[in-house]
Amino acid sequence: MNQIYKQLAQCLDKIPNGFPETRSGVELKILAKLFTPEEAEVAYVMSLDPLSAKSIANRLGKHEREAFSMLKTMVKKGLIEIERGRDGLLFKLMPFIVGFYERQNARIDAEFAELFEKYYREALYKMMTIKPSVHRVIPVEKTIPINIEVMPYERASTYIESAKSWGVLKCICRVQKNLIGQGCHHTVENCLVFSEKPKAFIRIDAIRNLSKKEALNILSQANEEGLIHSTNNVQDGITYICNCCSCCCGLLRGIIEYGSLNSVGRSDFYAEVNKTLCTGCSTCVDRCQFKALDIREEICQVDRNLCFGCGLCVTTCPADALYLIKKPAPEIEPPPKSEFEWREKRAKAREYF
Repeated sequence: MNQIYKQLAQCLDKIPNGFPETRSGVELKILAKLFTPEEAEVAYVMSLDPLSAKSIANRLGKHEREAFSMLKTMVKKGLIEIERGRDGLLFKLMPFIVGFYERQNARIDAEFAELFEKYYREALYKMMTIKPSVHRVIPVEKTIPINIEVMPYERASTYIESAKSWGVLKCICRVQKNLIGQGCHHTVENCLVFSEKPKAFIRIDAIRNLSKKEALNILSQANEEGLIHSTNNVQDGITYICNCCSCCCGLLRGIIEYGSLNSVGRSDFYAEVNKTLCTGCSTCVDRCQFKALDIREEICQVDRNLCFGCGLCVTTCPADALYLIKKPAPEIEPPPKSEFEWREKRAKAREYF
């Protein structure tokens, strides 16, 4: 039985996101917790490219009807993706992160949470060192300087406004940390999802359907709580925005706990201080999730190496002494245009990992 999980683990590790092996084999226990052996066999013959049930059945040596039934069950369990093609339904393999792990809100329990934590500390954090990062920071929109050219991918409202349906679900990272007794005080239900299809989330149990106004309010509440907006590290095809804290988020923890500055992609901005206005109150120091701020000689100092341009310090400064400025053009690293481009760059980087 373990052999099929080993094969699936190797298959998942070939995906640019990565699914590294451990000495303890905890990654196999995670797969066994989520996939039956039969489901693992199905996933093993799949790929990131969409396939029909007939193609998958042929690879398995099964009847199409049997394969289709299993595929539908796996979609319901959040293990694989489904999309509609020209000739019918198509099915795709998903990475572990970002992928089927984030879809386990309805199934995660204390045992699964402990397995994930063990895996994170043994191996998974290493995948945060590779560029391009899995996620990127989106600055709080009202902190973006006016009268300058700003790329659409830097505005969260770009995605919210263009969507036709909106939803919210629990942050899997905070759920996981709560289950192992290491939770924080931040709101759990604030991961936003959106779609170009109307009524996309009405019949999905784990997602609470929202109006556009409610979705924008959740972004505003996240800023009030001091949570970082982040999303998939591409320009097009964005379907979610996470609101992250460095105490629970698996990606931000890579920065705080392991010093990996590639864990999350930076925005096109960084924070600056008006030293004349700064009172040295240290409100911003407590607010910064990246530990980029410090008070020296009663004035706030910004460590550019640690500043990711989220804007959270700007929105909380009582003296209005902090502001974002756009980086010089040579310092800006635009995210890959598409998921395909991201995979190509990530796969190439992993060759040297």
